[in-house]
Amino acid sequence: MRDGPPQTSGGRPEDLRTALAEARAEAASLQNRLKAAERQSAVSRALASARFAAAEEDDPLLGAALQDLWFLTVELEEANAALGREVAERRAELAAIDAALRESEERVRLAHRYAGAGAWDWDLTTNGVTWSEEYRDLLGLGRESEASYEGWLAGVLPEDRAETERVLRQGIEEAQPELELEYRTQHPTRGLLWLAWRGRLQRATDGTPLRVTGLCIDITARKRAELALRDANANLQREVEREVAAREAAQARLTQTLKLEALGQLTGGVAHDFNNLLAVVTAGISLIARTEDPARREKLLASIAQAAQRGADLTRRLLTFARRQALRPESVALGPWLGEINALLSRSLRADITVRIDAPEDLWPVLADPSEMELALTNLALNAQDAMPRGGTLRITARNVTLARTEHAEGLSGPFLQLEVEDTGTGMTPEALSRAFEPFFTTKSGGTGLGLAQVYGFARQSGGLARVVSHPGRGTCITLFLPRAHAPSGEAAAPAATTEERPLRILVVEDDEAVAALVIDMLRHLGHLAIRATDPADALAKLEDGIEADLVFTDVLMPGGMDGLDLAQAIRAKRPALPVLLTSGYGGAPARVAEAGLPLLRKPYNLDALRQALTAAATAH
Repeated sequence: MRDGPPQTSGGRPEDLRTALAEARAEAASLQNRLKAAERQSAVSRALASARFAAAEEDDPLLGAALQDLWFLTVELEEANAALGREVAERRAELAAIDAALRESEERVRLAHRYAGAGAWDWDLTTNGVTWSEEYRDLLGLGRESEASYEGWLAGVLPEDRAETERVLRQGIEEAQPELELEYRTQHPTRGLLWLAWRGRLQRATDGTPLRVTGLCIDITARKRAELALRDANANLQREVEREVAAREAAQARLTQTLKLEALGQLTGGVAHDFNNLLAVVTAGISLIARTEDPARREKLLASIAQAAQRGADLTRRLLTFARRQALRPESVALGPWLGEINALLSRSLRADITVRIDAPEDLWPVLADPSEMELALTNLALNAQDAMPRGGTLRITARNVTLARTEHAEGLSGPFLQLEVEDTGTGMTPEALSRAFEPFFTTKSGGTGLGLAQVYGFARQSGGLARVVSHPGRGTCITLFLPRAHAPSGEAAAPAATTEERPLRILVVEDDEAVAALVIDMLRHLGHLAIRATDPADALAKLEDGIEADLVFTDVLMPGGMDGLDLAQAIRAKRPALPVLLTSGYGGAPARVAEAGLPLLRKPYNLDALRQALTAAATAH
């Protein structure tokens, strides 16, 4: 007999089916025993009748035997009664198990139905397939449809069929314990559905695949959401691309507008300053023609020369800002150079300005144009002086730094010399700070607005950068990063050997009549013989005709197919011993001339500069 009733709720359907089969077998056994007991009960009743009959016949032995048999039959009836009760209990248990099984199966069916899933079983040894009712509903198949592997495969959308079967067969061949597929099917009433096929492979002890059991789940809603999200992302990407393109176009238009505005300001500033200089020259020439006083003439000539020099400085600053001024970088020992700057600034600035230099002894040499670097420091010092009307401190700090590429938007990296020029002045407003390096922008009356522009252009053209930090009432700090030279400058270059100046026959190549006339006058004043050629072709023709020349002095930029640099190269090819000196006021010319290894005299120039350039060019050969 069993020790207690089975658990009839919460069990798995497989466990309940097993318990039901066992209970049914046991009930059948009890039923057979009960029938045997009933037959024995009939025998006991017959014996009781025989006992009474023997008593009536007064047969003591028979009566005693029948008496013993009667007691045995009583015990047997009691056992039969107990057996009957046990059969009743087992029947009750069987009914409870059967009810639990039906309840469990109903729960599974409800779960499958609400989850949009259906169960299936595929016997690989016989190729037999079993589908649940929910699976048939999921595929839109009637009860009369025969369950088969071929029927399932036919329900897969033709576009997905080959790939679906390939993945399934591959999983079985590789004995994967879990098989997963996703495919589409055409439901007769619900249209296109996405199904997820999940199965577990069962194998024999030798590894042979036996069967696959699992579920098929409707994932159409999820797939539609994924497709909608993908489309939304694609639309969003297109919108973003259109927005970015629109913003880039707007930014390009804004940049172009700002460029035009800056060009207008630059043009206006240049025109204003040069008009002032030309006014001095024009007025001075007019007054010289009308005065006989030598002192007055000297004063007017000095004013004209000063205006010309200011024009040259203005042009140089503009070219430096535009990065078109050719620099002559060299290795400069910064410590001694700062000592010279300290002495220069101490003499130039007001007495209430204290200059302090902070430079360690192990400073690297800097690679820069010394004259342009001096001009930049001088501009910064003069700006600092204007920002400290009541006096203050100007501190120049130098240190070695190694920049990482990520530290600066300009992408600089490597060893640099950091120069900080800091004052204790009034500082800049945010609006002035944003335009600090803009050419012709100034907050000072009478200022040119090119000081910081020259500093910025010098730093960038030298391969470094310039930055400004300022706070109203707390001063301003300008920081320059200049590249480190590979080695300290050695001994100063020996001066060119001086030779006694002698008269030269100079072929002057200049297309401008007025400039040519002035140059020829200057050469004659220096004691040289000047012959003019109007263009490079004329100069080559004169040389071909056998004209005697000790030097060719030519402008770089000239109209026509050949410029001064082309002329110099042609002369090098035909008469390499004939020296050529070039001159130009164009900012882009020095770089080309330097690449060719030719001497260049920058416009404008005076008699002394012309004399030195001619001597250097003549003695170089």
